[in-house]
Amino acid sequence: MTGRRVVRIDGLLESAWRYSGYDAIVCIDVLLSATTIVTAVAQGRRVFPAATPTDGLRVKWRLTDAVLVTDALERTDGPVPFAGPAWVTAEKRPRTLVHVSPLAEMLAAVVPGATVYVACLRNAKATAEEVARRHRKVAILAAGEAGELCVEDRMAAAWLAGRLKRRGFALEGRLTAREVSRWGRPDVSLVGWSRSAERLRSRGRGDDVEFVLQHVDDLDVVCAYAHGELRPALRDAASVSRMAAGFDGPRPAESGQ
Repeated sequence: MTGRRVVRIDGLLESAWRYSGYDAIVCIDVLLSATTIVTAVAQGRRVFPAATPTDGLRVKWRLTDAVLVTDALERTDGPVPFAGPAWVTAEKRPRTLVHVSPLAEMLAAVVPGATVYVACLRNAKATAEEVARRHRKVAILAAGEAGELCVEDRMAAAWLAGRLKRRGFALEGRLTAREVSRWGRPDVSLVGWSRSAERLRSRGRGDDVEFVLQHVDDLDVVCAYAHGELRPALRDAASVSRMAAGFDGPRPAESGQ
């Protein structure tokens, strides 16, 4: 394949449809959906995103041993329990998650033909390496909150774009160059001072904020979305098997499989 490699940063749920012709779309939502999802996938769980509790129930009915959860505090149109990354890590039973969040709307809106990834601070480095290896035209979309871009998502998008730049990608557009220039130097502490972090703490979810702050580039899992499900990219199958062994129970090799 010829031609220069480019990366562009954009944001908000409604941006996904713009990127016809891009072969990779990376969706970011640091507080909290992407972190929850990546953490669950790293444990070997199946994860199905849903935009509303009603949509989630439809998915759950088709699955065995699945639990319907959300980390979107505003999703009040159904009695869905809250489950952020701290809960996912603490629960030792690796049930399938049907995960209700606005990020599901972004994933569903991506134009067909692109490989779609979900990234957070935990797997930003791994995602950058995979995207650089496989793709040439990349869009990084920051989910934002209530129609505004969030500091933590802008930072994560800029870090990812900066890593791709160091791997030979050109920054496409003034916004991308400006975001990388402003946010390209990592300062994770700023995430803890963000409006999203304060909102989570005010709702009693400070443990999830601390989880995000303490887990940066600690996973080698690249999380891909296809056919309504989030799964590890093929390169991560072995590492996910190792991480899933952290649950109670034998490793596959020990059980004779």
